[in-house]
Amino acid sequence: MKLTLKFIFISAAVLVTGFNVHEAKAQLVKCFDVSSRTGWQYFDLGSPYTRIASVSGGWSVDARSYAPVGFQGHNEPGLEPYNQYKYDGGYPFGALFVDIPIDGYGYVWVRGVQQLPKPITRTAIRINDADNALGDNSGVLRVCFNR
Repeated sequence: MKLTLKFIFISAAVLVTGFNVHEAKAQLVKCFDVSSRTGWQYFDLGSPYTRIASVSGGWSVDARSYAPVGFQGHNEPGLEPYNQYKYDGGYPFGALFVDIPIDGYGYVWVRGVQQLPKPITRTAIRINDADNALGDNSGVLRVCFNR
């Protein structure tokens, strides 16, 4: 009997307040599509987010020669002679970078689901490929943030 009454009260509260579980979950996760053919792409999260929740899709820094990869980037040895075409030479071609625009922090290499070093309300995201070398890229990564 007590369980039934609790259910009735909770159900009534949901009806009265208009609370929607699906809307609540959607507000906790924000996703953006990031093109491999554009440098820094700017996104507004609206409120503070603290984690990379997921990354899906694939992209390539040379669509004719290399298969698409995810956030980890390419590990093909054939790309080594072209290191001068990386945005940041310390990371693999095609690595996913997320900017942390707080206190001059800089950007982080996304390696999957991970905590961000600081909460962010806006960000910029890009592929590790030089701005003048984006023309032969292909693909998109979908990057999702949560709290």
